[in-house]
Amino acid sequence: MVRAICRQCVWAVAVWCLFPVSLFASNEKLIVHEWGTFTALQNERGEQLGGINIDDEPVPKFVHNLNPHVLQSSYALREIFSKGAPQRHPFVTVRLETPVIYFYPPKSQRGPMQVDVDVSFRGGWLTEFYPYASAVAPGLKENSFEFGTITPQTVGRLSWRNLTIGTDRSGPQTEERVWTTPRQTEATPVATPEGEAEKYLFYRGVGNFNVPLSIAHNTDSGQLSIRGNFGDVLESGDQAKINGAWLVHIRSDGRTAFRRIEPFAATSDPGAALATLSSRFEDQDYKAVNIEKLRQQMHEALVAEGLFEDEAYAMLRTWERAYFQKHGLRVFFTVPRKWTDYQLPLQVSAPAKTERVMIGRIELVSSEQRALLERLAHTAISDGLWVKQIWDSPNARSFASGHSDFGDLGVQIPPDYQMYLALGRFRNALVLAEARERPTENLRKFIKTYQLKEFNVPSDGVASSQRAGKAASGGQ
Repeated sequence: MVRAICRQCVWAVAVWCLFPVSLFASNEKLIVHEWGTFTALQNERGEQLGGINIDDEPVPKFVHNLNPHVLQSSYALREIFSKGAPQRHPFVTVRLETPVIYFYPPKSQRGPMQVDVDVSFRGGWLTEFYPYASAVAPGLKENSFEFGTITPQTVGRLSWRNLTIGTDRSGPQTEERVWTTPRQTEATPVATPEGEAEKYLFYRGVGNFNVPLSIAHNTDSGQLSIRGNFGDVLESGDQAKINGAWLVHIRSDGRTAFRRIEPFAATSDPGAALATLSSRFEDQDYKAVNIEKLRQQMHEALVAEGLFEDEAYAMLRTWERAYFQKHGLRVFFTVPRKWTDYQLPLQVSAPAKTERVMIGRIELVSSEQRALLERLAHTAISDGLWVKQIWDSPNARSFASGHSDFGDLGVQIPPDYQMYLALGRFRNALVLAEARERPTENLRKFIKTYQLKEFNVPSDGVASSQRAGKAASGGQ
């Protein structure tokens, strides 16, 4: 008997040494994984530009939306369809794009489990989500053209209560790639008490605060200087490592050049230069095969940060067009967890092992865009009458919803508007910024003709449809 007990003790000690208690404990916890993107547009001085509440990846109609007027199609004629309604919010300097949260119950879990999930957004509104959540968005009126200010002190919130993890319900039917691609994981479906279900929790929003990095571009020397914005996140002497970062330039013909930026550490000092690199590439650097090389490097980085293989694949496939097909000059980087937890606090009611892997995406003004802005500022401006032909197109409704482009409409686009389209997704913000810094009569006329002017938020913090309509139409 004594020998049997001793043998059991020896066996227990051996198991304890080989498999520490922390491993057993982690297996008994809910696993929560999240990915998403913070997007900003910065000029050559590293300053963020407002008015980027532009959506080029529309989500299905069943997604809950606090105010469908907050995000607008990247095609500016949406303004004319909206009959002068406000479109460009001057305080939107950050897009929080498509965070999804996956759940994996503990191995020992028998049957479904119930959890509450809360997420807050410092300096922004969380405007779209699925399944249903209780939402708070200070200054945002639901389903109206009235918008308040967004400041770094604004805090938007979403709360999911009594979620069931381990439901047999499936998500709504849709063919939208931006929605179906994140489903391609081994995560456990979730459902609300009201019966809405999906493979993940989805949300996104708009904000007005400094993203983790500011990138100044000296176009004369061809040097990029990267500085950090971690003053509110890090204590003095503390650091946050950025392990994965890439400078990417995609030409309009799809050929791509990129270089990986060596890992660097951010500090609480806002004036410290974290990294410098050349912004220039040689002609031989642009190759179609580089997209696959970039995708593979980003996949490896996402997995190293904590995502599962299929989750990293789903993230990159979801953003296939935005990351790898849209022409422009941009920097991608893995966002330090400390910054994400500060800017986007997440709480799960059950004990959980949580991984949060976000990509920062900073769009930089390219030399091609600067040349287009210069041409637009001095070219003859069209009268806008061609827009009326769009109403006769059978694809007009799809165009107005952001699901198709001018190629489907069969209309002749004047040269000035073709220049505008060639500026890319954030074309409106670029034109308005150019008109502020280097105004010309042609730019003023273009903005008025196509109703591009952002609306003004008065001192009371609310822009009414009447006030905003005047701003959008160029009135005073």
